[in-house]
Formats: sequence, structure tokens, C-alpha cells
Amino acid sequence: MQRSRFVFLALPMPEGKPPAEAPVDGILWMLVSPNNRPLGRGTTYHEAYAECRESVEHMKANAGRVVPVETTVERTGQWTWRIELDGVPVAASSRSYLRTRECAYNLAKFLEALPTADIVAGTRSARRGRQRLDPGPGWRRGERLRGGLAG
Repeated sequence: MQRSRFVFLALPMPEGKPPAEAPVDGILWMLVSPNNRPLGRGTTYHEAYAECRESVEHMKANAGRVVPVETTVERTGQWTWRIELDGVPVAASSRSYLRTRECAYNLAKFLEALPTADIVAGTRSARRGRQRLDPGPGWRRGERLRGGLAG
């Protein structure tokens, strides 16, 4: 049976991170469940895969010392969580949640998977800002387009 695993993603650094004249990809880890559902992600972009992998190994080795923090997003009122190690955020929820119990449940799933998750070798390329297909005028959610459900 497949276990949860850490995957490493090469993606553009958020604005303000790299020098403007040399945009660079950063490496960020994500913990995914056996069915590929994101459980959480790293909070720090790394310049190299080895650095990112070391941060995961350090967090796994110190799983008993992590401090979970649940909080709300002031703008939306939705819930998120983060994990701190020695007062430094090292992991965060992959999304926000409408209810506190959903947030707590997903935090518990992350903490449960953390110590035993596999570490996948290498990085995957992930690009932000992919363009969505524009189905054209008159399209409504749920309409079928060429044999498939739109939306």
C-alpha cells in the first residue's frame, strides 16, 4: 500500500524573492496523501533540491517538537493552519477551510503522515498562471462541450 509522500516542486518564486533581472525557480515541498491529495506544503522556497530535502528531513526528525497553530484569515474569515519548529513556520495548509473542524481534521492528517511519509527523489516542474480554456460566449457552468462536462 502506498503511503503519504513528500514531493518537490520547481516553480517560480513569489514576486520580490529573486532579483528582478534574473527570475528563478525555487524548490518547495508538498506533502501528499496516498491518493495525491495535498496535505500541506513548505513555507520556504529553496534554491536547490538538496536544501529543500534537508528541510524535510529536519522537520521529520523533529516531528515530536513541532507546534501546530490554527488561525483565521482576517479578510475571509476562513481557517488555516501552520506548523512551527523552534518558533519558525516550516509548514502550512495547502488551502483555507470554511470551518474550524475541517481545519483541525486536515491538520491532524498532516501531523499523522509527517513522521512516516516517504521522500520522493527529484523535483517536478510546476508552473503557475496556466491559462484556462475559454469556452466562448453563451457558456454556462454544467453545459456539455464536445462530449465532456464543462467547468
